[in-house]
Amino acid sequence: MTAESMLFNGAILAPILILVGLAWGFLLLKIQGGEPE
Repeated sequence: MTAESMLFNGAILAPILILVGLAWGFLLLKIQGGEPE
């Protein structure tokens, strides 16, 4: 794998991972905060 392909893959995966992380964190907060035990 060349450096260019690694950078290209990173540029695609990084925003996806960030969006998934934000969505997952928001979902957990919504579940924990929206349904108090």
